[in-house]
Amino acid sequence: MATSSLRGWQGGLQEALAARLGEARAMTTVVRYGRAFPEGFHATHPPALACAWVAALEEYSGVNEPLLRLVVPDQLAAEQLDLDLDDGTRLVLFWPSPAPALLADVFPVLENLALRIAGHEAYEVRPAGHAAVRAEQFTLLPRDVAALKLDPAVRNEVADAFAAVWSGLAENDAFNQLVLRAGLSWREVMVLRAGFAYLRQAGLAFSQSYVERTLLTHKRVTRLLVELFHARLDPAYAGSTREAEALAEVEGALATVENLSEDRLLRALVELVCAVLRTNYYQRNEGDAPKPYLVLKLDSTALSFLPAPRPMVETFVYSTRMEGLHLRTATVARGGLRWSDRTEDYRTEVLGLMKAQRVKNAVIVPHGAKGAFVLKRPPAATHAETMRQEARSAYETFVRGLLDVTDNRVEGTVVPPPQVRCRDDADTYLVVAADKGTATMSDFANEIAEEYGYWLGDAFASGGATGYDHKALGVTARGAWESLRRHLGELGLDPAKDEITVVGIGDMSGDVFGNAMLLSNRIRLKAAFDHRHVFLDPDPDPHASYAERERLFRLPGSSWADYRPELISAGGGVFSRTAKSVPLSPQMCALLDLTTNHVPADELIRAVLRSRVDLLFNGGIGSYVKASTESHADAGDRANDTVRVDARELRARVVVEGGNLGVTQRGRVEYALAGGLINTDFIDNSAGVDTSDREVNLKILLDAAVKGRRLSRERRDELLRQVAPQVVEQVLANNAAQAQAISVSHSLGAAWLDKQVEVIRFAEEAGVLERALESLPDEEAVAQRQAAGLGLTRPEIAVLLAVSKDMVTDYLIGSGVPDDAYVGSAALARYLPRTLRAEFNDLLPRHPLHREIASSMLANEVFNRMGSGALLRVQELTGRDREDLVLVYVAARDVFALPAVWAEIDRLDVARHARLQTRLLGETRRIVESASRWFLRHGHAVDPAIEVARLRPGIDKLSGCLDELMPPLTRRRLDERIAELVADGTPPELARAVCLLEPLTLTLGVVEATEASGADLTFLTGIFALVGEELQIDWLREQAAERPTDDHWSILARVAFGDDLVIEQQRLALAILREVGAAESPEDAVAAWLQPRQRRIALLEHTLQQLRAAAEVDVAMLAVALEGLRSLQGADPGAGARSS
Repeated sequence: MATSSLRGWQGGLQEALAARLGEARAMTTVVRYGRAFPEGFHATHPPALACAWVAALEEYSGVNEPLLRLVVPDQLAAEQLDLDLDDGTRLVLFWPSPAPALLADVFPVLENLALRIAGHEAYEVRPAGHAAVRAEQFTLLPRDVAALKLDPAVRNEVADAFAAVWSGLAENDAFNQLVLRAGLSWREVMVLRAGFAYLRQAGLAFSQSYVERTLLTHKRVTRLLVELFHARLDPAYAGSTREAEALAEVEGALATVENLSEDRLLRALVELVCAVLRTNYYQRNEGDAPKPYLVLKLDSTALSFLPAPRPMVETFVYSTRMEGLHLRTATVARGGLRWSDRTEDYRTEVLGLMKAQRVKNAVIVPHGAKGAFVLKRPPAATHAETMRQEARSAYETFVRGLLDVTDNRVEGTVVPPPQVRCRDDADTYLVVAADKGTATMSDFANEIAEEYGYWLGDAFASGGATGYDHKALGVTARGAWESLRRHLGELGLDPAKDEITVVGIGDMSGDVFGNAMLLSNRIRLKAAFDHRHVFLDPDPDPHASYAERERLFRLPGSSWADYRPELISAGGGVFSRTAKSVPLSPQMCALLDLTTNHVPADELIRAVLRSRVDLLFNGGIGSYVKASTESHADAGDRANDTVRVDARELRARVVVEGGNLGVTQRGRVEYALAGGLINTDFIDNSAGVDTSDREVNLKILLDAAVKGRRLSRERRDELLRQVAPQVVEQVLANNAAQAQAISVSHSLGAAWLDKQVEVIRFAEEAGVLERALESLPDEEAVAQRQAAGLGLTRPEIAVLLAVSKDMVTDYLIGSGVPDDAYVGSAALARYLPRTLRAEFNDLLPRHPLHREIASSMLANEVFNRMGSGALLRVQELTGRDREDLVLVYVAARDVFALPAVWAEIDRLDVARHARLQTRLLGETRRIVESASRWFLRHGHAVDPAIEVARLRPGIDKLSGCLDELMPPLTRRRLDERIAELVADGTPPELARAVCLLEPLTLTLGVVEATEASGADLTFLTGIFALVGEELQIDWLREQAAERPTDDHWSILARVAFGDDLVIEQQRLALAILREVGAAESPEDAVAAWLQPRQRRIALLEHTLQQLRAAAEVDVAMLAVALEGLRSLQGADPGAGARSS
């Protein structure tokens, strides 16, 4: 009976298959499936319905991945079932037998696809000649059946979505309900899910369930949002009007949303879609499968909900296993990629790092960038190797994502990425670097770059096999050491000779901390901590502890726990950072000023940070010091909230930041106002990024030589290794120059404040700086500092230095300065290490970044020598543009041969003469500023080459004899100044050269006049000097000097008056030369000229006596004196007749 029944069922199946497939195919198919179904199946599945099952089974490949299908019977099957509500439609899941997963794992996926299960049966299907298949049959609620049957395309999308979730390509969450309910594909849902993930990182406080519910509630808006995404970014829509239409439709649909919170969320998503510049959504892998991750390159400036500072662009890489963000402040930007553990707020972390990188990169060509990725499904922490592999996979996904949307350069031509509709300009420069957790991954990144054919090759990720190993070079620590030498020098200490007490953040296995603690054997490291341990050595022996630190540095994977106990002084030890209670010895109590017997490890760390030592050195990761006015949340590092201290609690004399973000900017300012010596992290640790950038630019240059067959790849690599010491030398010179520049500006104090505040205002108006964000003083605080005679602190000066460099670099790139042979080309020629210049300098003008390199070199030199504010003041007084300001700086520099003077000043020992060096450099700043005003106020279209050729010979001549041409009183004052500098330690020749700069600057007009007229230079200069003394112009000039308490306009008036005095002195000297040029000496000429002007001179002297008697000489009084001088151009009434 059963056999007869089976034959009848098989016959029915063959008949149904014939109707669907044809007789021939039906016969072969029924052979496979006629006996494949279990007997219980026959009773509930008529042959016509089984035919639909067979069609689904034929699709199944038998691999481990499941296949989900909605089995819809044909009309015959429905009639045979004869059901009122149930037509036999079933959801069937096919997978290998035995089932590779629990059915309990399936139900949540189906539920998140909005499929509600009313019943379930399982069958074992054994097709002849094929592996058995497990079939899970689900009966759906009638409403879901109707939705699925309505559109075959929707059925396929649901099946694809299930497969994507099961394979790990899609998340298993309620966003997936949008596939069935809104008719979206799983990848379109991925776009929305990624949008939510980004909004969460941006700080929008919507829960995931709220977002899911809102999108499902407003399905039409959701569909239109996805259509807008396609209209903007699908290459197929390029050139169409669909985007405008889609945006209008979305706006119209949003008008129907009544709930304010829902409207805010939906509009944020619309704003996000409109800000997408590029995506890899439409790209395919080699097998024509979509890429397993989504990339959204965003115009950050178009997103109103982002907190400040806003990057120029950011690239969001999203997948089920990782997320990553790369933030950039400019098209040409670089920075490290880090493995972050801050899954909830990694954008906050990377934004702070990008902000620091932006100012740090002021010393190099590219602007600041930073990237971070997180693992969303990290393995257990105990599985270290699995964790490393997962991190590497995430890093590689991140790198691929960035390259997916980056333009390439092929033989000088920009080539956009395939299947990407670019809604922005060409974007070919993408360079990354190692960072926290990625120190060993640069080679992986470069392999991917090679795979993509990216034009930078192994310059894409600095470091790696052919790059510079920063830890081996110790370059970041050595750069920070330059800041330390400057600070300690100003305290009269030399870290190479004097014992320095230190507490630190980090351990000896780290690059920055480890290298730094080996730069002197005079260090007495009393305490340090990292994320694992607290190290205490109350009375260390400098030499023995140095040797032990060196051993730990060379010991792979070392920690403070490896420090040999017998080398730790009495009362010290190594303790776990997580210890609930640490016993305190009397020595520890004395060191840390603690009075208890036990403290938790967190309190111990706070005590270490508050230690009374020479130096607090940060070589670790985390924010440990904030301002007393800030909350712990303001520091943006929740992991260290329990150990953080206020800056006013610090008792170290110096803080050096080898690590990033160790002190908040407000904390730095608070510490500096209390007398502590500190720069900023981006000043102290810029050597690493400087080295990496030089590596990249050298590789680009030398790769051009390789392509031109001028050298082999092997020779290129050898040259890179050969010049590494020279690169480090250049980098450390930059570090020293920046620290020096900050010291000079700081030493000028309130006298420089007005100039600096003008830079702040100018940068604010230009939109490149926000005072509150950069912790710069507002106008009220400025007024308070002015009244107290205080200038900006070192950290504030550092910010202005970086901002000034950035602004001017950007301006110069678009100007003609980089192309100027005397200025731009000369700056470019100094970029390469010495060894490479002769052979490869000819390639520099063809370097893709040659304009950026030249502009950066110039901006760095200008502001390292002049500080922020000097040239802006020149611009304010002359009305000339920024291009002229740089050109006039070069002219002034070379007319007065300042590089030679600066070289001599820089050779002074910082440890012995830091303050003297600062004073001398301050003098040269004033000279360049004064000379620059002279050039520009005389209406010159500044061409430095012409100006130097025209004026340098005269200045050189006067340099050798000017003191001999001075009248006795002026000469005596000059000799006194020289003697004072020599007594302070200045070499006599240098002292004379510096002291002569100011009087030489005053003679520029004289040199110009003699060059034009052919008059005797020394004779006219002698007259000029005598006029200055006889008519008390020199004294007036002293009264015109800027005063810190003056307001802005009074300061400008004083500066202008001082310049007018020089002009008037020159006019008088020329007038004397014209009238009595035949005199035997300058003295005779001046005396003869003054004779017929006695009445006017008496009136002038009366005015000057009143000025001398005044308690304070204001600008109005100076103006009266200037008019008195101008009146001398004519003789007294009747003087001509009497003299005849």
